[in-house]
Parts: sequence; C-alpha cells; structure tokens
Amino acid sequence: MPGWKVTVPASSANLGPGFDVLGLALDAHLTVECEQDQVFSVEVSGAGEGQVPLDESHLVIDTARSIASDAVLNCRWKIHSDIPMTRGLGSSAAACGAGLAAGFLLRSGAIDDKTEIFQELSRREGHADNAAAAIFGGLQAGFQSAENAVGHLPLPFPQHLSVLALIPATELSTASAREVLPNQHSTEAVSNNLAAIPCLIEGLHSGDIENISRGCKDHLHQPYRLPLVSGLKDALLALEAEPLLHGAWLSGAGPTLASFLNSDDLIPGDLHSISGVEQAMSHLAKHEIDSIALNMQVDFEGMRWEVLP
Repeated sequence: MPGWKVTVPASSANLGPGFDVLGLALDAHLTVECEQDQVFSVEVSGAGEGQVPLDESHLVIDTARSIASDAVLNCRWKIHSDIPMTRGLGSSAAACGAGLAAGFLLRSGAIDDKTEIFQELSRREGHADNAAAAIFGGLQAGFQSAENAVGHLPLPFPQHLSVLALIPATELSTASAREVLPNQHSTEAVSNNLAAIPCLIEGLHSGDIENISRGCKDHLHQPYRLPLVSGLKDALLALEAEPLLHGAWLSGAGPTLASFLNSDDLIPGDLHSISGVEQAMSHLAKHEIDSIALNMQVDFEGMRWEVLP
C-alpha cells in the first residue's frame, strides 16, 4: 500500500510592515510520513515531542481527517518538526498545511495543484502570509483576491541574504498576541507602514541595505506585542542598531525576532561574533529569558511531497 512523505518549511510573517500580508519561507521543516496500515500509530519527534497528542487529535492528523475522513486511522504516522512551537515561525501553518496535503494524498492519491491547499490553509489560518510562504516558498505577499478567495504574489529575494532568528525560550500564542492589538490605528501609523512596504520590497530587489532597514519598520502591531515579553523591545533595538544586520522585525506574533544577514559577513557558525546579537540576548537574559540565535536560509521550494519507497 502506498505511503507519502510531506515536507513543509517554517515561515516568518510580516517582516515589519507587512502585517498579515508578507511571509518568508525558512529552512526549518516539518516532515510527515504517512503509510497505510491496518494498525493506527503516531510517532512524534523534534519540536513538540512530549507535548502534542499521539492520537487522531494531533493537528496534522485531525486536519488530514477533515479531508480524508477515517482513512487517516488506517495509517502509521511519523511526524518530525524542526520548527519551534508558538514562537512566531509558522509552526501551526506548517502542521495544518502538512495535514491538508496528507489528507488529499490519502483521499485521491495525488495533488494536482498547490493552490487548493493554499486556499484552504489561508482560510483556516485566517490570513495568507504564512500560508503563501509555507506552500509556495520564498518571499510571498498574500491578499484577498475575491469573495472567500485569496491570492499570492511571489516577490524577489536575493540569494545572498539569510535570516537571523533570535528565538526566546518562552512561548507566545497567536491568540494572546492578537488580543492586544487595537481595533483602530492612527492615519500616521497606517501611512508609515504603507510607505515602509515599497522600501522593503525595493531594497530586497536591488540589494539596497538602507531601504531594507528603513522598510522593516512597523507601527501597527509590534508596539503592542513587544511589551508582552520582558526585554524583547530592547533586544529588537539592539538588532536594529547592528551594522552587520539589515533591518529587524518581530516574526509573526512573536516572540522570535528576525533580521536579514549577508552570510558572507559572518564567520561560519559564529553568530555570537555579532555584537548586536550578543546584546539582544543579554537584554532577554536580564529578565531570565534564555534564547538561541540561528542563521536560517530561505526555502525557495515550499511544500513538497513524495511517494515513500
């Protein structure tokens, strides 16, 4: 009986001003192996091990079941994730996307087009930023294209840039981070964000680091979310002030902070040689919050699947 392996990348949303619009796929992945069998079993490793359920209520399997019904119960599932949970790196989009893909494969034996998965994932997520990046890879803009439908636009991204991810050892749920957002914004805040987006896109297209740094500024969500984690605002300021980093933002709902980095400027494997990174980690440590820094490459492929041998 056939089986499949589905791989979905992590993603960083917003990139500063692109609230609920911009998403960038990163090279941490969630992989799901689904082999049809008479006996149902679930094996989980990596992020979430010991925390997530080992039955049909697991997000991946529950999502697949909404597509393929009880066929998911006649499978052996192996789920491995390198994406930290509830850290603003698209873990839920990856899990839900993988579940949708597995469901379609179990139901139909093939996926003809990623678009149907993207549409459904955007509907379940409530916005298209992480969904577009996770499904199509690279830098994406997600948008409402018609009633009850969404679209996506791939945007240029330079091959030489990677992303520094500073990941605090504290969780922050998207729901909690949404609750602090105001229902209305000033005209000035909206105008500043609208002006920042073309600066960011042009900077990424041309390699103009000044425009990249100018374009990562946000006035709509970061001022309200940064105070949710002690030391996070000061950590972001430290990243913004570091000459080797280009712009800095709160990844998704947080608490992960991110910044663009030219990997040629970095001693291999030594992010701590960047003083701004060390200072940012120190600001969090003052509040007894540990953190790790990762140099993450951009995933330009997005979701993929293959038949298991």
